[in-house]
Amino acid sequence: MMFPNSNKPVVKKLTSRSLKANRTRNRFVILAIVLTTWLITSFFSIGLSNYKTFEMQQLKINGTMADVYLTSPSEQQMNKLKELSYIKTIGLQSRVGNVINTPEIGDLNLALLWYDSTEWTEMRKPVIDGLKGTYPDKENEIAVPLWILQSMGMDDPQIGMSLPLTYSFTRDGVKSQQSSNFVLSGWFTDYSHVRTGNSGAMLVSGAFATAHGVDLKNPKNATILFNEKNTDGLISRLQQDIPLGKNQKLEPVSNQSSTSSDRTATLIGYAGIILFVMLSGYLLIYNVLYISVSRDTRFYGLLRTLGTTQRQIKKIVRAQASRLALIAIPLGLAAGAVTSFVMVPLAMSTMDLDTGVVISFHPLIFIGAALFAWMTTMFSAIKPASIAGKVSPIEAVRYTGTMVKAKTKRGTGGSKLHRLAWRNIFRVKKRAMVVFLSLFLGLTTFLVINTLVLSMSTDHFIAEYMDNDFTLSNQTMSFGFEGEEKAKITGDMIKEIQDIKGVKEVFKAYTGIGQIKYDPEVFSKYVDEFAKSYHTDRPTDDQLAEPQSMFSMTHVIGVDADQVKKMEEKLGITVDMERFEKGEIALLDNFNLGGIKIGDNFQISPINSDAAQSFEIGGLADFSSLGSSHFVAPNVYISHTAMEKLMNDPLISKVYINADPKDWKPITDQLEGLIGGDGELKLESKLYMEKFMESAKLTFYIMGGGIALILALIGILNYVNIMYTGVVARKLEFAVMESIGMTSKQMRKLLLFEGAGYAIISTLLISTIGTLISYGAYSLFSQEATYAVFSFPTLPLSIAIVLVFAVCLSVPLIAYKQIKKDSIVERLRQME
Repeated sequence: MMFPNSNKPVVKKLTSRSLKANRTRNRFVILAIVLTTWLITSFFSIGLSNYKTFEMQQLKINGTMADVYLTSPSEQQMNKLKELSYIKTIGLQSRVGNVINTPEIGDLNLALLWYDSTEWTEMRKPVIDGLKGTYPDKENEIAVPLWILQSMGMDDPQIGMSLPLTYSFTRDGVKSQQSSNFVLSGWFTDYSHVRTGNSGAMLVSGAFATAHGVDLKNPKNATILFNEKNTDGLISRLQQDIPLGKNQKLEPVSNQSSTSSDRTATLIGYAGIILFVMLSGYLLIYNVLYISVSRDTRFYGLLRTLGTTQRQIKKIVRAQASRLALIAIPLGLAAGAVTSFVMVPLAMSTMDLDTGVVISFHPLIFIGAALFAWMTTMFSAIKPASIAGKVSPIEAVRYTGTMVKAKTKRGTGGSKLHRLAWRNIFRVKKRAMVVFLSLFLGLTTFLVINTLVLSMSTDHFIAEYMDNDFTLSNQTMSFGFEGEEKAKITGDMIKEIQDIKGVKEVFKAYTGIGQIKYDPEVFSKYVDEFAKSYHTDRPTDDQLAEPQSMFSMTHVIGVDADQVKKMEEKLGITVDMERFEKGEIALLDNFNLGGIKIGDNFQISPINSDAAQSFEIGGLADFSSLGSSHFVAPNVYISHTAMEKLMNDPLISKVYINADPKDWKPITDQLEGLIGGDGELKLESKLYMEKFMESAKLTFYIMGGGIALILALIGILNYVNIMYTGVVARKLEFAVMESIGMTSKQMRKLLLFEGAGYAIISTLLISTIGTLISYGAYSLFSQEATYAVFSFPTLPLSIAIVLVFAVCLSVPLIAYKQIKKDSIVERLRQME
């Protein structure tokens, strides 16, 4: 009868001694795990930080988390909204009154708003910063954005300080004006004025709103947050679920459309990069462990001769991997955290982000990275441990560095060094494949990042988004402005602009809201394409023909005939300019949807008017550079003459200015002086766009280049590890070759041939398959960045090739120099 004997202490001792005896191997394993953990942590942290920063920037500029707003919601509509599964949150708000401008307030357009608790806590608070105090509770309390207080000369506000205001309000249909001393209950930093110019809101309590005639149970606006990101499609769905009443509006908060299909290319790109990242990490850890265990095969075989079981050897290998992982993973996570807190702010600092940077330090990222590195390490140890356990004691004792069986080669060329080197490269095919794949993944990622950055053409970016050198916009007419429209751009201002030295052309555009009559013969197919493009149900023709239908409203833009002439060549259209100037034809935005035919007639009238005018469709194109936003119906572009006939005293919405590039800087300075810091006027220029694009490219280089650098380092480290350990493991083989007459010079030449073989094959893979992958990445990228222009990354590819050759040629020679320290006799004695 045999009694069980616990060998756990012995296994632990062998594990510890093996680790102490293999310090160089340990460093490689630790470095491999650190790099993998660092790579995964950095990729997800940088990617999420970048995404969340720009997402939060848009939300903060919008001033709310909401996707859409509904004006004057009825009780029935509110009840229906609460039942809809695709709606997450509903907030309520009402405009109580308007602040009357005083010398202390200056030229600010300020409203007094009341928010319910949901609107404040779930829609507004998440997109403001630095909240001090609380939302107003008492009738005389008020909360104010910090920028408004500063505009009023209050740079150091205090809770409880007095704030005298004069305001107007309407109660029971009667407009009144009143002055009150409010008590400041809180202040905060908001960013909505970045979008709206001089407009803002002061927040009042429910008690104040009730006292001034507001029925809190029947609010003036409901803001809605969807469960999904498909905003455009859900708006159309919502319009059918809650039919709108007369004069009701259901509009998006942001003019940036969002559909699920828009993100497909981005998700594919991210998935590809994630695959590269994880595969590179796995290859590195697996390869380092596999080689280290192979080198120790002799040691494990000797243990077998002493009675160590196969299971115990596996335990020793796995225990070593586990201990090294426990050391390396925290180091990798720490490096990832440093990258997140240093690289992201550094990269984002190159962008003009007033709304701040969001650092994504989500615990799941680090838990996931640690778990993946741990699982990869332990999984990588399975096969090497199995190999070590299965080798018989006799084979292990005779092991000399390679377990590949020799094959007889017949040929006429003799034992030429380059042929011998070629056979050595592929002598262990798995090892060769790991080297090539590692180098390929790392350097291809480096290539892809550079291809994408180089494809970000500044000139094409500017040409894509700006047809003119400067655009001056009336912000009170822009999308989302909550105050009254103002004549901010006057004839005198345009005359001053024309007189600026260097200005060559000045075009003006009028904008108004019109009612377009739905004619199924003209617009039915267009609506079909619109519904299909935005993945929403198509309303019936009868529904669309109703006065307050989703199709009834449109933007009418009066444009300069000379500007249309300039755009003909760019847009590939031909316009009968004589008929256009007379007001007989109009141009329509078809947003590349199709379904509208040139030559058809349609009718349009001013909002809330029956004085319709008929136009013939004289041109179809994407005129989005002239009109910033659109309803379901296409925007309508007519001449100045036609605009003045259709609209009563239309307002100038934009002024387009062209000049020589050499004069852009002084003209910018003079235009900024003309605006005088008026937030209700916005100046855009190609000079600004150029700076923005250059900073965006730098950001991409810093963050994307960091990931590419780690991947490239992993590939190179894999090669260094394989070649170095391979040469050291073959020292007995080299000693035999030298003992039969092979010189050191020939040995170095042989190793140079081997290194050159790795370099040449890797270069061919990168230059062919790697280039195709980089072009595929560009194709996905260009679907969203339409300004992108493919540029072959000649310089980055050349740098990658030089780097590959430098490493592949130097590492074998360095390793050979190490083993040459022992004499041939000493190396041959190790075979005994």
